[in-house]
Amino acid sequence: MAPDLVLTNGIVDTVDAARSRHEAVAVSAGRIAAVGTAAEVAALAGPRTRVVDLDGRLVLPGFVDAHMHASSAVEDLYDVALSGCASVEECVATVARFAAEHPDLPFIRGFGWSDTYTTPRLGPVAADLDAAVPDRPVLLADDSYHSIWLNSEGLRVAGVDTATPDPTNGMIERLPDGTPAGTLREGPAYAAEQRFPSYSREQSRQGILHFQRAFAAPHGLTTVQDAGLHPGRDTALEAYERLQASGELTTRFCLSLWLREDAPLEEQVEAFVAERARHAGPLVVADWAKLFPDGVIEGHTAYLKEPYADQPGFRGEPVWSHEAIARASVAAARAGFRLHYHCIGDAATAMALDAIAAARAACGPVVGRSLITHLQVVDLADLPRFAELDVVAVPQPYWFLKDELYHARQVPYLGRVRADREYPMRSFWEHGIVVASASDYPVPPPLDPLVAIQRGVLRRDPTDAAEPPLWPEEAVAVRQMVESFTVNGAYAMGMEDEIGSIEVGKVADLAVLDRDILAIPPEELTDAKVELTVFGGRPVFAAGPFAGLAGD
Repeated sequence: MAPDLVLTNGIVDTVDAARSRHEAVAVSAGRIAAVGTAAEVAALAGPRTRVVDLDGRLVLPGFVDAHMHASSAVEDLYDVALSGCASVEECVATVARFAAEHPDLPFIRGFGWSDTYTTPRLGPVAADLDAAVPDRPVLLADDSYHSIWLNSEGLRVAGVDTATPDPTNGMIERLPDGTPAGTLREGPAYAAEQRFPSYSREQSRQGILHFQRAFAAPHGLTTVQDAGLHPGRDTALEAYERLQASGELTTRFCLSLWLREDAPLEEQVEAFVAERARHAGPLVVADWAKLFPDGVIEGHTAYLKEPYADQPGFRGEPVWSHEAIARASVAAARAGFRLHYHCIGDAATAMALDAIAAARAACGPVVGRSLITHLQVVDLADLPRFAELDVVAVPQPYWFLKDELYHARQVPYLGRVRADREYPMRSFWEHGIVVASASDYPVPPPLDPLVAIQRGVLRRDPTDAAEPPLWPEEAVAVRQMVESFTVNGAYAMGMEDEIGSIEVGKVADLAVLDRDILAIPPEELTDAKVELTVFGGRPVFAAGPFAGLAGD
């Protein structure tokens, strides 16, 4: 059979084992039918084959983001956005405008405020929000999604008052008289969110469509991990299936289900098994259990091996006890789930490795390709265990720079030495660890794999000439960064036989860039643009000379 689509006269970087390059690729029935010279592939074309002249452009496998929260795109459509604010005052004014524009909303949700413009060790307070919205509950997530800011009515709805006991996981920030100040971190924040209504099924459906249209397709993303959904609460779980059934998905979604420390373990695992059965693919699977050993540095909730620089004797408190997270990991693994851990602090990473070891001891080598994500403060002495336990490192290269958060929170809380040795990267490769890069979207900065690739190479923002790189010895090459967003991401998702490289028989997920990013100075990487995204052999985004191709 003649191919349906031929991309020719380009640079087809296959990211296969040989890292071979060709001039053309043919697609038939959604899969790669051939790669080779322009002449070789042209000979396969028939009268109904669509032939696209790339005019020297680069073709890569579709990008894989191994840890994000795609369904959170619903917030863009229905909540107040604070990411453009630079102060508490600007946040309050933005919330006031949103409330005035939506007088019929019974409650107000928002996201994106930053700890960097609040007082160290004390987040924003309810009284400021009360001045803007005194009569409706307001819940605002910070830009890490580990803390929330509530007005007084929001605190009431959340059931948090002066008599509420301090939690063992996270904190309720308080005023000197013991009154809740307005900021909740970790456990209390998540508990408060449960008191607010979920998004409707239709809102979640629209949010996923928005993610595909505004973020995934324009940036060449064809497979993503949506990390941390709640069976029984997150309406996105049903929305994914509705979209798959209607043929509207243009991205492959791998779902992690959040295993909570504050709910009965056996009941959760049973619910996870039932949820997994509802997502049998081909474009939506729910094969991962997500666990949180710790929180974040800026909230003093990351779990460290050495004390915080500004709180002698305090290392943070783990979300789970060591025994409980091991028991939960074994239970999830026995039920057939892959293991996925959020780890910011080095003690949290060690705890996750111990839990994975316990699961492998109980269940055997079937417990493999576990994911540990973020990896901000890492004890390099723990790295050999990653390879031994078949653990994939899932960092966010977007964060590899000295930014406002570094200066305002990481240096004061960690001390200069630890802050300057955040986010290893090269060391993972040197220890034989598979590295799959990710964004943690919607956590800033804006989603664009080319930004992450550039920061993985430079470890700084080239537009900020005054700021030196963060731990420059950990920089890697463009080729390694591309691998981390393609073939390694496919391995992390357990899909390397289907996606991640351009090889005959694999699914035709492709990203066409306007220039060869492996042959230009790294400072120019973010000047490159994705001009064509092909998902399962079908163009789903087209720009520049290809404009209109996706709508044909």
